[in-house]
Amino acid sequence: MDRVIRFMRDQIYGKALSFTMRYRLISLAFLVGLFPVVFGLLAGGIIKSTFFPNIPFSGFSVNLTMKSGTPEKQTEELLKRFDKQIWELNQELKQQYEEEEDFVSYTFGNMGSSSDGGENGGHVGSVQVFHRDLDGDPIDGFELISRVRQKIGTVPEAEKLTVGGFMRFGKPVAVRLLGKDLDELEAAKEYLKAELRNIPDLKDINDDLLVGKREIEIDLNQQAYFLGMTHDEVTKQIRQGFFGEEVQRLQKGSDEVKVWVRYPGSGRVSIGQLEKMKVKDYRNDSEYPVNELITYNIERGVSSIRHYRTSKAVTVEADLIDPYAEVPPIMEQVNTQIIPELLQRYPGVKIDLGGQSRESERAQAEIFQYFGIAFLVIFIMIILAFKSFYQAVLVMIMIPLSWLGSVVGHGIQGIPVSLFSAWGLVALSGVIINDAVVFLDRFNRNLKEGQSLYDAAYSAGIARFRPIVLTSLTTVLGLFPLLAEKSFQAQFLIPMAASIAYGVLIGTAIILLFFPVMILIFNDIRRAAKWLWTGKKPDAESVERVIIDMNKDHIFDDNGSEIPLEKDQEGITV
Repeated sequence: MDRVIRFMRDQIYGKALSFTMRYRLISLAFLVGLFPVVFGLLAGGIIKSTFFPNIPFSGFSVNLTMKSGTPEKQTEELLKRFDKQIWELNQELKQQYEEEEDFVSYTFGNMGSSSDGGENGGHVGSVQVFHRDLDGDPIDGFELISRVRQKIGTVPEAEKLTVGGFMRFGKPVAVRLLGKDLDELEAAKEYLKAELRNIPDLKDINDDLLVGKREIEIDLNQQAYFLGMTHDEVTKQIRQGFFGEEVQRLQKGSDEVKVWVRYPGSGRVSIGQLEKMKVKDYRNDSEYPVNELITYNIERGVSSIRHYRTSKAVTVEADLIDPYAEVPPIMEQVNTQIIPELLQRYPGVKIDLGGQSRESERAQAEIFQYFGIAFLVIFIMIILAFKSFYQAVLVMIMIPLSWLGSVVGHGIQGIPVSLFSAWGLVALSGVIINDAVVFLDRFNRNLKEGQSLYDAAYSAGIARFRPIVLTSLTTVLGLFPLLAEKSFQAQFLIPMAASIAYGVLIGTAIILLFFPVMILIFNDIRRAAKWLWTGKKPDAESVERVIIDMNKDHIFDDNGSEIPLEKDQEGITV
């Protein structure tokens, strides 16, 4: 094993390091070129990105919402049909894949409410579906959901029908419309839903503006206004006749009995009887047929109106057809193409993004806050340890380079870059800084020992090859079982593990091969700056902080007398 490491260090790594240091401008161009290449892979969708990874749970639900007022029996019949179709699909899958065990473990229906909690009543229901652990099976949870959706097909009588699992971070697309005018909000909602239907990656486009029961909308005509009647006066008498009004309370033993007065049941059977009703004008004790005073329409109203920040709010949500599709490009299309046109058509409407977009903004703010504090503390510690600002900057440059390795690793692993990955990048930063600090410390020691700048950088790489490679490999190998795990629990950790593992693996290669190159380039910059400032070209070693500090030291003999310092031809204090 020792022979293998020495061979890799001296014959492979040593020659590669010598090449990158000799042609450092080409090496620098290579490092700079990595950024547009990786960003291009992300922009082109070769390496996918999303807000949060879509993780299949062990169950899902079929949510059904009919029009308000639909008989409960009709809703129940549809739910029973869905349940039957789900078990039919289970048999089809068993035959297709020649399995004896059921794919669907059990189901149960729920009348009166949906699993998302959006609405209640006899027109709402859901079927909860729980399936077996599909790890290693020919289909996964998302494929099973898709097959169930295809099996159910279209349900024209349904107001809303969704088939999907639980989403911890909200819907991929969720746009909240805010405004004061409900009619304008409803028109904007319909426009937005129509535009989202044109995006082929989206399905189950719904809103939370719940349609209520049929209502009679009453308007007074000119005759009523001529007689001096008000809208409140007329509608109050209509309500008294059909709904009733409490006129008295009687005490019966220990109970209190309310007395209500209204038309008899035979007078409240049909809406047509409304037109035969008479409205009394108490000012002149006259009665007028109601059809001479009002006009009315029968419309469905809104069962509930949500408010957000003192404005009426309607939220339009959509799910992904492909659960692994990239969400940011879709939201980019919504933000740049659909929303500007919507705001132009409906100026009284404001936009507020929700769902995964809002959750990602909150998570990003926390990452930037905590990482910013950690970055500042680490930066100050390195400055104090090396007594050099520029060497601290040199170490910090390795962080974004290692991040590129993490992004490439996600492409190799076949998983999208997400906010879970970002937390892995934060942890990766500490590991990479540790390798860079170890390398830089060896470089400074070599300079103190009298080596030239080039030899000090090269020797530091050779000396630190073994510890850096071994620590990096053990880190990657320790994370490999997690990367290979297929269980549900591991899916939340795999993006973070991929960030650390591939970032350490590729970042280590960058540090070993290109960190010495950066040392030489920074040295060239410092020498050029001092040359321009003083007009005198310094040697390479004299601008390094460790040499500057060493030259400030004083030497005393045994009697306490100061010995004058001298320098050799290379500028080293002797």
